[in-house]
Amino acid sequence: MAEISYRRLGDGGAVFDSKSWQTHILTPSAAIIFEALAEICEDGPVPQAQAFELLRDELDVDIDTPEMKEVLRSLEEMGILGG
Repeated sequence: MAEISYRRLGDGGAVFDSKSWQTHILTPSAAIIFEALAEICEDGPVPQAQAFELLRDELDVDIDTPEMKEVLRSLEEMGILGG
């Protein structure tokens, strides 16, 4: 995650990937999830099983909704969430 810069913007956030030069605007819920995963991220992407456990058990997130699947897909594209 060394190429990733994050900034909180109001209730949401923005992620800038200096490797690809892409900027991602995060909704408030996506920003909370990003921050939670960033806390447990060590040297690479958070494994899906670990991320899903955190989201279900600690944040009480239903990861099976279409909106959440889109958030998780975006986090995977950014390199935050492992495949």
